[in-house]
Amino acid sequence: MFLYTDKPLTNGSMIDLIIDVGADGIRARGIVRHATAGKGMGLQFVQMRAEDRARLNRFLKSQEGEANGKGASVASDAKTHTPAPPKEPPSPPETAKSVEALQFEQELKSLLKLAEKGTYYQLLGVTPEAPKKKVKENFYQLARKFHPDLHMGNQSVELLQKLMEVVTAAYKTLANEQTKASYDKKLAASGAFNLERGKTESQETADEYLRRATECLNANNFVGSVVWLRKCVTIAPDVGKYHAMLARSLANISVYRNEAIEHFQTAIERDPWSTAAYLHFAELYEKMQLPWRARPLYCKILEIDPDHAKARERLAQLDSKKKQKSPMQRIVQLWGKQD
Repeated sequence: MFLYTDKPLTNGSMIDLIIDVGADGIRARGIVRHATAGKGMGLQFVQMRAEDRARLNRFLKSQEGEANGKGASVASDAKTHTPAPPKEPPSPPETAKSVEALQFEQELKSLLKLAEKGTYYQLLGVTPEAPKKKVKENFYQLARKFHPDLHMGNQSVELLQKLMEVVTAAYKTLANEQTKASYDKKLAASGAFNLERGKTESQETADEYLRRATECLNANNFVGSVVWLRKCVTIAPDVGKYHAMLARSLANISVYRNEAIEHFQTAIERDPWSTAAYLHFAELYEKMQLPWRARPLYCKILEIDPDHAKARERLAQLDSKKKQKSPMQRIVQLWGKQD
């Protein structure tokens, strides 16, 4: 069947049809085999009940007879003069689904999973660097394929509606500069922003630097790990994990401890829920003989995770040491706080 339309669907798209042939319409499912912009699209039927197929054949023959000026009766009489049409292959049971329908369902489920647990970038299949044109193009591809209006009668219509709501929200967010910036900031705060880049060249490079830094850390080569982690921070300055790891390496080299403090602070700004960053930051302050600065960091950990055993243990030890201090030591500590 060829349908004339100014806006045909793309090749491979599934479409549900209701064909008006009298009192009762015929329901069928077709797949777009070829499309011509501004003209229309050719469909191949992939699902139709046997009785509906027979009704459609009779209807088409009657229309062909009228077009030739012979009337419906001539079309009926023609049955005695023309060979019987070849028998149609038996239609599959109504419950059986075509390969295309199964693929459609699998893709729908996959997208719904992304809509629930993934990000807008993953859902639209783009990276944060993608131009607006690409975001719009991918959105319209999804809309043309999964819009509920194109699947009337489908049992999954409610799922399609749910998917399109999220897809539309994703498009509106990423197509606007302000909402996109706000969304990116949230992703960066969670440490997930760089995961949406789909392994861009810079991300692959950062991963390689991180691998080398980890090798150095395993060998207690802190100077080497600092070199590679500085490169990670340069490539991805919004990733809190890189700042935290760099700070830990710097903290093991006494001349770099002030720089370590700066990177710990940045790591916490990027990811304020990382208990590991607070813990290692507090440990650095203890090494620097600044327990009064370590204490609020341990307290912050317990605000995030009240069951954090290490933070509780360190706070208890700090309290114990505080009670044992002499009056002169307390004066020195207070003097240090004022500095």
